Amino acid sequence: MQRSLSSVVVTLVLLSAFAHALWNALLKRTREPTDASIPLFAVCAASSVALAIAAGAHVPPPRALVWCLGSGVLEAAYFVTLARALARAPLGPVYTVVRGGALVVVWPITLAFLGERLTAASAGGVALIAAGLAATGAADGQRDRSRGALVRNLGWAAISAVFVAGYHVSYKVALSDGAEPLAAAGVSLSVASALNVAVVGRGSGGRAWKALREQPVRIVVGGLLANLGFALFIYAMAHAGAGAVTTLRNTSVLFAQLFATMQGDRPKGLGLVGAACVTAGAVLLSR
Repeated sequence: MQRSLSSVVVTLVLLSAFAHALWNALLKRTREPTDASIPLFAVCAASSVALAIAAGAHVPPPRALVWCLGSGVLEAAYFVTLARALARAPLGPVYTVVRGGALVVVWPITLAFLGERLTAASAGGVALIAAGLAATGAADGQRDRSRGALVRNLGWAAISAVFVAGYHVSYKVALSDGAEPLAAAGVSLSVASALNVAVVGRGSGGRAWKALREQPVRIVVGGLLANLGFALFIYAMAHAGAGAVTTLRNTSVLFAQLFATMQGDRPKGLGLVGAACVTAGAVLLSR
């Protein structure tokens, strides 16, 4: 059977979930999330490297380093697709689709290749998450009756979910191959930020700099929270199964719904049902 989670790991994951939902909410509150994401993730990467150096972390061994680099590429794609999703749709449904969708992708991989086992509880969790994602999509459809608009609104979130699943698995393999948690995060986030600047920032560097000048506190705090969330998450993953940690972390969906409500986007009906199903499914999967 998969390992149960200790109280310390659970606490770290829940703190990571809170930090993760909060920086997503801060990014959503920026005037243009696509532009603001560039300096925000640069702050995240810089603080991650500084933390790794301060902690005396060592460069990952060659095989683990390859997985860290691969994780960085996937995180770069996640940064881009998440920013585009937040620029087009409300925080609540975007966050639910990204986090819940990642679980649907992660669990088959961890079952097939990382030694985790499917139990009755985890099977029920997957079913609840699938139901939650369907409810979230239907709720967004109620906001906009056009099916094309629904696809545009949450399409980027669904794509982002695939990249989230990919970098979670890459992190776990890197840790299994000997990478220290903070070193793995530092390498991966540095690669992701560099690619983000090179690809997304090309031609929009002026807008990114303007976003930082106009909203420095929101962007810097968001970047620091992103680093905190990643650091706590990867440390917890080093001490527990990737599937279990990933699923428990997705209780952040509830935090995201709280922050969405505080921003004036009050979820109703199917939106709340979707968030509740994804959260309940995550709890079942972590058992």
